[in-house]
Amino acid sequence: MSSQQSIQMPSILKGDDIFSSFNRIQKSIQERAYHIFHDRDSNSGDAISDWLKAESEVLSDINMTLKDKKNQVVIEGNIDNFLPEDIEIKTQDGRFIICGIHTEKTSGEKKGVSRKTSTQSNFYRSFSLPDSVDTEKMKVEMKSGKFTVKIPKTSH
Repeated sequence: MSSQQSIQMPSILKGDDIFSSFNRIQKSIQERAYHIFHDRDSNSGDAISDWLKAESEVLSDINMTLKDKKNQVVIEGNIDNFLPEDIEIKTQDGRFIICGIHTEKTSGEKKGVSRKTSTQSNFYRSFSLPDSVDTEKMKVEMKSGKFTVKIPKTSH
């Protein structure tokens, strides 16, 4: 008897669901910026620098490209550190939005002392789409850390 393994794919969201993930990332940046502000000398730096430093620490640098081809739009990128279930995709108001939150938790015990750690990686990207795409027929593939979205163009 053979069983077919199901492949987990990123979530394609309808409605405003993606904003919950975006808000979690925004809250992480806000908390980190506060700690940077609190830890620095009040005579050095400013709120904008604190925010930009927090963004660079909280958000992962994800390289993605959008290619506008004759019959389709292709969005590609490498997202090695993210699992398909960590990623949410949405198209809204002529925009393609992708968001990822990955958390790794580790625990161990050494000499009777328990230790638990948690690290989180985040990314958020948004692209403007041409008017002529059919987002209802969007296809998403993720294999070995490579992410590909193909959105066909409508025949006008």
